[in-house]
Amino acid sequence: MNKVNKVGRPVEEPTNVRSLRLPDRLWKLVKKASKGSKSVNEYLLAIVENDLIKRKMLKKSDRKKQNSVTKKRGDK
Repeated sequence: MNKVNKVGRPVEEPTNVRSLRLPDRLWKLVKKASKGSKSVNEYLLAIVENDLIKRKMLKKSDRKKQNSVTKKRGDK
């Protein structure tokens, strides 16, 4: 069983809290495009990972485990 942190969620890879500022028109498009994903954050993570894989900066095996919805979109 995975370790659990103080708030009861499984311990995952360490993260950094960052802020992303987008114009409202772009945020609305991203939010609309992410409807098939678990969350907007998961959608943005998938986009970044896909780009890094395309640029050969990240291996497919190093990709964060994807949920089934994201897998359906494919690794284009």
